[in-house]
Amino acid sequence: MENILNYSIFLLYMLTALSIWWYLSSNESKKIQTTIFILWVLAIILHAYSLFPIFEENSVNLSLYYALSVVAFIISFFLYFSSILGNTQYLGIIILPIVSFVFLLNFTNVPVNISLNNFLFAHVILSLISYSILCLSAAQSLILKLQEKKLQKNKPIGFIGSLPSLDIMDKLLFKLLALGVIFLSLSLLSGLIFLEDIFAQHLAHKTILSIIAWFIFIYLIFSRSKYGYRGTKAANITLVGFFILFLSYFGTKTVLEMIL
Repeated sequence: MENILNYSIFLLYMLTALSIWWYLSSNESKKIQTTIFILWVLAIILHAYSLFPIFEENSVNLSLYYALSVVAFIISFFLYFSSILGNTQYLGIIILPIVSFVFLLNFTNVPVNISLNNFLFAHVILSLISYSILCLSAAQSLILKLQEKKLQKNKPIGFIGSLPSLDIMDKLLFKLLALGVIFLSLSLLSGLIFLEDIFAQHLAHKTILSIIAWFIFIYLIFSRSKYGYRGTKAANITLVGFFILFLSYFGTKTVLEMIL
């Protein structure tokens, strides 16, 4: 039953991504737009249902697999409503296939129970939200790099031709970065409350890498206003920061839960 549910979610997300690509590439009618949102809503509903097992009595299980699934849900949910309120639907072409891939993973799910009755849970949620938003920033960076490359070659074909202007795309990247940095800052500050001994808690690498990523994003935002960083240069720095942040959380969890 669980496999059927996972494959169904995978299929719905992939169909949604393909529908978005088709809609933006061919400028089809609004019927395709309606189909996109129906498929996406169904995927989100089933995705939410698949997360029910993480909740236990007064605690939540955020093992590696479930943490990935929660992040995938936050990203999908946030992007869905962002697509309704603004022109960000194109991000689904990159994001949704990645989200769907989570449901093809198959590894030992070592329980990591976190109590719902203390501030540690709030710290973890802030961390997951910041990671999710900065993941969208990374996707925006990839599309921005591709768009700029195609425009330089005078080949804005396919869905690239339907994207907003480079200036609007660049501004959206920095809006996502600013929001992500706010949540990352709150996550780091709240984490200080629980890090009595980061070495004893096996959190040294996670903390150090998260702080490095934070400095990279802060440097990029500062350089945007001071030196006018934008386009491919800003996108590349964003991707470096996100990669380090990815290693800080999921790289650390992979080592602790599946190797040590």
